[in-house]
Amino acid sequence: MRDQAGADGDAPLDVVLLVSRARGLARAGEPDGALRLLREAERTETGEHRDVLDLLARLHAQRGERAEAAECWQRVLARHPEDPSARAGLARLGRTGPVAALGRHRARTALVAAACVVTAAVAGVVTTLDGPRTARADTDRAAGRQSPGASATPGNGREDAGTAGAGQGKDPAAARRAAALAQDLRAPGLRVTVHGDSAEVAFTQGLFSEGARLTPVGARELALLGERLGGRHLSVTVHGHAATVPGAPRSGGSVVALWRALVAARELSAASGEPLTAFTTDSADQRDAPYPDPARNRTVTLLISPE
Repeated sequence: MRDQAGADGDAPLDVVLLVSRARGLARAGEPDGALRLLREAERTETGEHRDVLDLLARLHAQRGERAEAAECWQRVLARHPEDPSARAGLARLGRTGPVAALGRHRARTALVAAACVVTAAVAGVVTTLDGPRTARADTDRAAGRQSPGASATPGNGREDAGTAGAGQGKDPAAARRAAALAQDLRAPGLRVTVHGDSAEVAFTQGLFSEGARLTPVGARELALLGERLGGRHLSVTVHGHAATVPGAPRSGGSVVALWRALVAARELSAASGEPLTAFTTDSADQRDAPYPDPARNRTVTLLISPE
């Protein structure tokens, strides 16, 4: 599949629409409405679909209703014993199992991303970076700061945290907090740089094999990072990227890049325990690709700011 192509899905249309509507309500600050919508389908075949039950479980968990959340995930496992999302959810509720289990590859991430795209488009909460991010990149270049893909350190593929743009924010205290955060997030497989009062995180290898399908390594990397984000007061924006292919637009963002941001946000949410609404997602402009290598651009980058 080419990078500009759509993602595959395996759920019936009524399931996709139900999940999309419920997610839209939750994102609009109406979790009770989302719960009512999902419960109305409980006695139907649609209500027993794993995607419906998974979202229902997550809504219960976010409300602190652990028993109800566990019941939903157990219903998923009754039909799909190896379902990674349900197993990870129960592990979190029971505070058992390795955190790395949260990063297992989810075969249906493309479906969830497609449903999220519908919701985000309707709600008008997803934007591209053709304007603001490009402007920021131009400003960075003018100030001598390096773009995400231009400063990898030879030998380890990662730039030292806190060395790019540190202290250049208007608020010295905010810049110091960003530098401290960048140092905390530094890990193999990540390149963390500081831009003013924010830390930018780039992965040193591609996270997706094609479309919005995570590789096992990509899922693990997101899970490990998500664990380190949990319990902090942070503002996190996930920028999706896509390799540019012949005949595709050279700027303006892409749907597949947006899907990738949504999939990554879901993985980070699952690993950190933070709600999906804690993550802002968008498609980066093609001109802001972090690497010259197309395979490594099947990825996301994060802009993280301490609050």
